[in-house]
Amino acid sequence: MAHSFAIPVLRHPMVALRNTAPTCRRHAHRRVPIAGEPGDDVVARPTDSGRGARAFNRRDAIVLTTAWLSAGSAVSAPAAFAVDSSQPDFAVFADAKNLFRLEYPVGWQEVNKAGATLLLRDPTRKYSQIGVTVSPVKIPSLAEFGSVRDIGEKLTQAEAAKESTVPGGVTMVSEGERVGPASGTTFYEYEYRLVTTRGNKRVFNAVAVEKNVLYIMNAQVFEKGDDATAEEIAAVASVASALRRVMRAFDVGRESVAL
Repeated sequence: MAHSFAIPVLRHPMVALRNTAPTCRRHAHRRVPIAGEPGDDVVARPTDSGRGARAFNRRDAIVLTTAWLSAGSAVSAPAAFAVDSSQPDFAVFADAKNLFRLEYPVGWQEVNKAGATLLLRDPTRKYSQIGVTVSPVKIPSLAEFGSVRDIGEKLTQAEAAKESTVPGGVTMVSEGERVGPASGTTFYEYEYRLVTTRGNKRVFNAVAVEKNVLYIMNAQVFEKGDDATAEEIAAVASVASALRRVMRAFDVGRESVAL
């Protein structure tokens, strides 16, 4: 029986080091290149939202929207930040059953949540979290859902429709397209800001479809208000930079967890 496992792979955030984790016959980890470093902008590929996009059926639209809401469900606002501006090392979670690979900051803890295939939280900032949802769909590729712009609009509409979102409180920061480091699967990536009644958040999403399975990686960090100190702003920026790396390194498919 296949099992999910997390392999600690300690690295400097800007330099990928050789993996020294042990391997076994049934499961193994191998380092793959990261599709971007913290602070780099994803290069968006402009596309005409009306060209080459096939309208998908109502069931797939419901699956996509529900998965997004599950992956990025709102949490209560933090009372205070534990300030730490240092960049983290990273570990790897390789799910051999659901076929995805996630790099995440060392020390983050797995928690159980209905609707999420994986949910990790920072024990020092419990409102910083990374979630992965895996859902079957009828289409074989992400392009059949639509272009980067099409899906970005559906994402912002889903966020805006939440009861906790302040009217006009969704701002898309960037959207782009890349391929998985090991799988070659097409990913759409989105970074956006949310103003909610529970606090303000910066959110990172990576979306892919591989062999009729929809994968959504959602990561978020709460942002401080106008009264934030320079130290608090630096702490949020550090977490956001780490989550941007998590988004860009996320991969799916058998190749992402293979030897």
